[in-house]
Parts: sequence; C-alpha cells; structure tokens
Amino acid sequence: MLSSFFHQKILPAITFSTVNEALPAVEAVIKGGLRIMEVAFRTPAAAGAIAAIRKHFPEMIIGAGTLLSQDQLRQAVDAGAQFGLSPGFNPAIAGEAKRMGFPFIPGVMTPSEIELAYEAGHGILKLFPAAQVGGIDFLKALQAPYAQLDLSFIPMGGVNIQNIHQFVSLKNVIAVGGSWLATRELITQGQWTVIEKNVREALQKIDQPSL
Repeated sequence: MLSSFFHQKILPAITFSTVNEALPAVEAVIKGGLRIMEVAFRTPAAAGAIAAIRKHFPEMIIGAGTLLSQDQLRQAVDAGAQFGLSPGFNPAIAGEAKRMGFPFIPGVMTPSEIELAYEAGHGILKLFPAAQVGGIDFLKALQAPYAQLDLSFIPMGGVNIQNIHQFVSLKNVIAVGGSWLATRELITQGQWTVIEKNVREALQKIDQPSL
C-alpha cells in the first residue's frame, strides 16, 4: 500500500547530474536513518540512478519525481522505481500509471485539482508549490471541507528544518518533501556527512517537535 511507504514522514527530493553521484548520496541518507527518497527526473541521469540505487541499496524505497510525460513514467518503471510523483495533475500520465499498476502521486494546488485527482482515484496528493499557495494555513483550511474524502498531502516547496514539525503535525499531511536535505551544492561538493547530518536532524525534529 502506497501510504505505508511514508511512515518516516520525510521524502527528500534529490537530483543527480551523474549516476556516480547517486550511491554515496544514498549511503549518506541511509546512515542518517531514512529509507525513502525521490529521484527527480530533471536530468538524463535519473533512470540510471534509480536502477543503480535499486541494485546496490534494495532497502531504500525509491520514488521517481518530476514525471512530466508518459515516456518518463515508463522509464521510471523500467528502472525499478516503486512509485512516482508529478508537480501537477496530468490526466494522461495519471491514467497511464493506473493502467500499468504503478503507484502514482499527482501534484495539486487548487481545490478543483484536488477533486479531479480524487475522482481519478488518488488518495495521496503532492501539494506544490506548498509555500506559494499558503503552506500550513492552506492545508489547515482544506481539513474540514475534505475530511470526508480522507485525503493525505505531501507538501513540497518551502518546507525546511524550521517548519517541518508544523507541517507533519497536521492531520492531512502524510509526509513532507523537499531538496534541502541533499541540495545540488552538497552533492556536487561531495558533502556526504552534511547530508547524513541533515537527514538525522530532520528525523529528530519530527520525533521531537518541541525541540
């Protein structure tokens, strides 16, 4: 079940320029205590990175993010991704994922998109860009009118170590996502210990939100 993937409540979104960057970055995430991540399809290295991670770190749950076409969706599935995400709700991509039996999380930012995605069979939705549409206040406002649908959101965009506990404390948030745990700069510089530290601190913040 898709929801079981998110019990740690964090989904780091990581972009790799080369496949070689993937393994040390994933090792750092695992050392930090996290067993789930998203590989963004923003570079040609994405599919190869997913395949390499699945081979060398089978304990890591891998999502393929920023899927903007059916071709990218098929590449993600072929590479071994266990679920997919998009920044928006594209019925063609969502429909193809359903046909393939591939767990998929579309992106939404308005009530209309939320209802259309729900009608298409999606109970977990990516809220993007979260900060720009109102962040925590927006998610709070959605709780009452959509309580009957039992929807869960993964806010991305504007989530950070300072506000992470506020997001995950909301009843309709199943996890938070973002790139701050393993930024392009950290990966390019090989700052694996910093990535490990970021992951560990984020997990501690969720477990002890009063810190």
